[in-house]
Amino acid sequence: YLRLMRVLLRAQPHLKRQPVDAGGADGGTHLVVAIFDDLFRLPSVEEARRIGALTPPQCKTPRCRAAALALLAELAEREPANLSLLLEMLLAQQLSRSGHSRVSYMWHYAPAMHEKSRCGYVGLKNLGATCYLNSLVQQLFLIPEFRAAILALQIEPPAPASATDAASDLSAADEPGGGDVLYYLQAMFGYLHESEKRWYDTRDFCGAFRDCENLPLNPSVQMDVDEFLNMLFEKLEAGLGRTSSPKLLQSLFGGSVVNQIIDKAGRRLSERVEPFFVISIEVKNKASVMDGLAQFVEGETLDGDNKYNFEGEYVEATKRCCISRLPPVLILHLKRFEFDFDLMKKMKLYDHCEFPPSIDMAPYTVRYLERQEKLLGEAEGPSPADEEDGDCVYELAGVLVHTGTSDSGHYYSFIRERRAAQPGAHPWLHFNDTLVEPFDSSEIGKNCFGGVEPVVSWDVDTNKPVQRTQVKPHSAYMLFYEKVSAHAQSREGAPEAVPRGEGRDGARDQPMAEA
Repeated sequence: YLRLMRVLLRAQPHLKRQPVDAGGADGGTHLVVAIFDDLFRLPSVEEARRIGALTPPQCKTPRCRAAALALLAELAEREPANLSLLLEMLLAQQLSRSGHSRVSYMWHYAPAMHEKSRCGYVGLKNLGATCYLNSLVQQLFLIPEFRAAILALQIEPPAPASATDAASDLSAADEPGGGDVLYYLQAMFGYLHESEKRWYDTRDFCGAFRDCENLPLNPSVQMDVDEFLNMLFEKLEAGLGRTSSPKLLQSLFGGSVVNQIIDKAGRRLSERVEPFFVISIEVKNKASVMDGLAQFVEGETLDGDNKYNFEGEYVEATKRCCISRLPPVLILHLKRFEFDFDLMKKMKLYDHCEFPPSIDMAPYTVRYLERQEKLLGEAEGPSPADEEDGDCVYELAGVLVHTGTSDSGHYYSFIRERRAAQPGAHPWLHFNDTLVEPFDSSEIGKNCFGGVEPVVSWDVDTNKPVQRTQVKPHSAYMLFYEKVSAHAQSREGAPEAVPRGEGRDGARDQPMAEA
């Protein structure tokens, strides 16, 4: 239609002076104003939420914007009134964009470089060393239930800090409530969901996230992502306590383990239940995550001088830890770092450790282990399957990767997209700060398992290329698994909650149900 309108205006130049879309305050909207708004008008937050997918600007694809710009040029050609009106609107827009009375010109300004990726997702800006924050937030954002719950919360904006608050030991952001962190996390999720830009600046979130000394996150200092996750969940729990969803984190990520002490006769001498959000697994000398989980529930024998004191009597017993309740979203932390007491420094483990696309957690639960012990005590034979064991199957949904050494490194994420273009198809995406691109899931082993890889280098002594092996600097650090039953339920009738991107031909994707 835009191209046809351009042809008509070229053939009938007098139509350029005719207002269209009658009904405005001045009797109609000038065609130049209408096309300019379709190109450049940005909605408010309230308007964007009310309109939804049809929020302005109407011209979003490159082909549509090119046709609209050509139409504006045609309207301004040999029409001084149209040209003057167009220049006034362009100048006003540039002044409002720069925020100053003088326009700051950029010789390298390229708007296409700031557009949302073709995958339809928004990246996060690295402020120096905040890759740990970016990679973790993207993992949490792409969990449909968590994203929808955070966006649905009714949270009051934080009050501006006063001089008295700044001088006090604790500010409102650090009081038991963590409302500021929750508010800015919701704001970040809102931008990731609705923005048409390539990336979002996390400066406000970093300023609201305070440590025990009431200092904001230092963007030039990198943190361990597992440590940051624990701090983030602690603050979110405090903030959620004053909302309508105080148990949000426990309902999605919260599980529990039971620490047991059992004597040789099978009596449980002691039991202590502990909650968890993350399960830490050893990877040193482990061929796979399954070996690490087996060690996690493997019992430790208490004998000799290490016997257990039960009611004044020292008895031989077995101490073990097993899972008593599994969460819908299971987060596994692979222990890639350890402290070397010989060198007195932190070292990274580059061991090859595989992880499966789906995992059955039933063998690591207290119900399964106790059933096995009961069967072994009665008679040798295969263990019958429990009807609840089928609820322990998980699918891989995300991998958070660390590359580098223990002293310096970088975090990024591979995440499975829940909304699928076709039934059964689950494309993967690579989130690396502002970069968002498709990822081939068949490359997960090569990019995430760690270990060594062959390389060819030039040998000066032999004066020829020589093949050798070197450790892979990149390896999985955290794994995100989703329970199959919970994942299947979330697909049924789930509303669209993920930003829709552009297809490869520039066409806008149609709304689809979330996978």
